[in-house]
Parts: sequence; structure tokens; C-alpha cells
Amino acid sequence: MNPVQCSQYVYGRKRMRCEEPVKVLEILRLTEQGYSQREIAQSVKCGKSTVGEIQKRCRNCKLHYDVAEEMTNDELKILLYPDSYGHSTKEDPDWPSIHERLRANKRLNLQYLWEEYKEGNTSGLSYSRFCHRYLGWKNESGKNVIMVQNREPGRELFVDWIGDTLNCVFDSSSGDTHTAHFFVATLGDSSYPYVEAFPDEKLDKWLLAHVNELRYLGGIPRVIVPDNCKTATTKPSYYDPVINRSYWEFAKHYEVAILPARVREPQDKAPVESSVGWLETWLLEWLRGKRFFGFEALNIEIQDRVKELVKRPFQKRKGSRKSVFETLDKPA
Repeated sequence: MNPVQCSQYVYGRKRMRCEEPVKVLEILRLTEQGYSQREIAQSVKCGKSTVGEIQKRCRNCKLHYDVAEEMTNDELKILLYPDSYGHSTKEDPDWPSIHERLRANKRLNLQYLWEEYKEGNTSGLSYSRFCHRYLGWKNESGKNVIMVQNREPGRELFVDWIGDTLNCVFDSSSGDTHTAHFFVATLGDSSYPYVEAFPDEKLDKWLLAHVNELRYLGGIPRVIVPDNCKTATTKPSYYDPVINRSYWEFAKHYEVAILPARVREPQDKAPVESSVGWLETWLLEWLRGKRFFGFEALNIEIQDRVKELVKRPFQKRKGSRKSVFETLDKPA
């Protein structure tokens, strides 16, 4: 008899039936889509009580479908049925140290730290288990409390210059290397980004980037939220920043409101700050070390890379930047 398919007895005591991982995954997927226990039981051909037990075990482990899908069969069995398959002998990494590094350096993310961890622990945790255990540690230690900010789809566009630059544009006629400055814009709900490289951060480049970005998105938001940078404001102020006159003319032409983020209020520009950190890791680091014969070639490479990046699924919500943009932001 297969221990995965039947009930077992240990010291005269009946042990919980261990369902196949593929059935567990389907129960978890349908649960997160809002189906009832009766509907799930009919779909996966099992009892309603079995569905309830699987749901309970997943809740106790704080296991979600996107994490479970990346786990191996053995990892899933060990997590949900520790009495039947034993506990993992793999020790946890130093979560407090990892957490502090993530907080101190916005460029770091879990995947980067996991790859670093695996270099010294070749038989260590898989990436999915690494993330799952880290999130479990955050929940247990009280460090996973997050204030969710709901934003109206398509309403706000956050814009800024990325702080980092790259010396990557080569002038073949003079032999000089030019520095690339990166403009970034991101929509408030989907965090769908637009990135363009320029030789400087002057006003004409700032306005050109806005025009190109609106054309790229295929629509106009109601509000544009810039940082208090020199190209956006002539007088940075917490309560009443003065908008650059040319920028104001741009806003009147496109019938949008310009609402600069308040000084020392990071929540006002959280979407673009988050996107900047994400792009510094997955775009700028990817471009680092490459050379381009002109800004046009560089921007073609940027667009191709960003189109690939926006398809990657979110880590803490359903969908991707591209899917949320197409279903929520773009129609709005």
C-alpha cells in the first residue's frame, strides 16, 4: 500500500491521510480563487473533510499557492505532514542578519541573498523554501506588519531620476564615454514602469521623457507626482513647492495635475522608490559592464529588458506588473 494514498497506523493510532502533492496544489489553487469546499471536493475527486484538512494545514504553515508551486514534492510532504515524513534537517540561515541587510540596502532582494547563501551551502534550502521560511520568521517575530496603501487605478503617475548612473555610452568619433542618467516613471497601482536614458538631467530631457512616457503608456493619468528635484520645482518646500514654469505649461497642455511629493515624506512617492530599487537591481546591474554606441541603442536595450521584467510575478500579490497594468491601470 502506498503511504501517500492511504491512511496509516502508528502505535495503534490512526494518522492523517497524506494526499498527493498535485492534489494539494489544486486544492490550494482553487481555495485562493474563492471556490467553496464542496466545489473543490467535486473538482479534485475527494471528500469535503479532506479539503478542509488540507486548507487547515496550509493555513497553519502560512502556505500560499505561488510558494507551494515552486516546492518539490518532498518539500511539500515534509511541510504538511511532518509526522509522516519527518522534519527537514536543513538549518535555517541567520534570518535577523538577512532582514537587517535587506533593510539597510534597498538594492538587495531575497533572490540575491539566497544565491549568496547557496554558494556556501550547496545542499541548503531551495529558493522557495528560503522565501517561505523567511516570511514565517517575519510573521513570528512581528516584522511583517505592513500598512497597505490602496491607489486608484490609472490615477497617479510617479516620476523621478534614478540616483545611480552608468558610464556605458561610447562615442566612436571622439573615443569618449558618456554617462547615462535614467528617468523612471511608474503607475501607482500596477507599478508598471517606464525607463529612458539621457546624457543629463536637464529640463528639456525631463519634459521629453514625460512626453515619451505618456506615448508609451497610451494614456494620460490624472495626477503626476514628481520628487522635489530641480527639473520639477524651482523652490522645494514641504507645504508649497513651486513648480517649474515649463513643467506647468506641460501640465496645462496635457490637462494633468502636478503634485510634488512632500520633502521627507517617503510614503508620498513609495511606488517610484520601490520601482527604483527594483530597477537598480534587475536593470542597472544587468546593464553594468556593457557598452552602447549611442543612447538610441541603449534605450532599445532598456525597453527589451523592461518588457521582460514586467512579466515576472509579484512576490506579495497576484499577477505581474504587466497583467495588473492591462487589467486595471490601462482601462482606467
